[in-house]
Amino acid sequence: MNTFGNMCSVFLIYFAVIITTVYTEDVCVKKGPCTCEFPNGTGIDLTPVASKSKFFSTQTYKLENDGSRLALSTFYYHPCSDMKLPINTSTAAFTTCKDSLALCWYLSYMDLLNTTKDTFKRDGGNYQYLGTSNFSNFSPDGQSIVYPNVPSSTVVMLVCATTEDQLQVYSLAEESKIILAFYSKEACLKIIEEPGRSLGSTLLIIFFSFVILYLVLGICTKKFLMGATGLEVIPNLAFWSDLPNLVKDGWAFAINGFKLPARGAGPATSPDPNSYDSI
Repeated sequence: MNTFGNMCSVFLIYFAVIITTVYTEDVCVKKGPCTCEFPNGTGIDLTPVASKSKFFSTQTYKLENDGSRLALSTFYYHPCSDMKLPINTSTAAFTTCKDSLALCWYLSYMDLLNTTKDTFKRDGGNYQYLGTSNFSNFSPDGQSIVYPNVPSSTVVMLVCATTEDQLQVYSLAEESKIILAFYSKEACLKIIEEPGRSLGSTLLIIFFSFVILYLVLGICTKKFLMGATGLEVIPNLAFWSDLPNLVKDGWAFAINGFKLPARGAGPATSPDPNSYDSI
């Protein structure tokens, strides 16, 4: 029996250690589209960047078909919230970036027409939707934001930098998983400020502070100045003792349509005992 009890104790301790380890894992928990917080109160907050109300962009190119074609890529990124891309969608050959979004990819091609004069002709290109802030997720370490676009996804790496905010292409090895890098001082680890106390919380604190002050002053007055003992030290004891009955009578009065209950015949009084004025 003792052996079984010892085994149970060891199992419970082991289980408690596992649970504690899992729930204290150092994970940056998402607090908003561009904010996450670690258990110690630090985290990432790109909110100041979003206030600039502009898309960050970056361009890159790649030679294809033995140098006879040039693929030009432009990426547009707006952290924290979705915005409409300032493009003329009516002239674009193809676009899925008409609505508000956080990420868009513009891809166009330049084809070589004359090998001796290096003459290229550029097509109209197309805009491809890559993601929205409403469905973004932080990586556990808080160093990147993932924008799903099933079945693909785009990863924006957050790089702490003292330079001006800028977007760069990190990897285009897989079109189904494009990796961009966003350089900003706001991508550095910082203390995440919690929202201020609400008005309701402030009023409750004030109310209970007055209640405690009322009780302390009342008890001290009755005990030391009036010599009360026991329950008699409670200020206005008769009122608090009768409060449940007063509340009950108030509910009965309200349920009865704010009228006194009918009374039997009796000598005339002024005012009428059944009237509102008799309360």
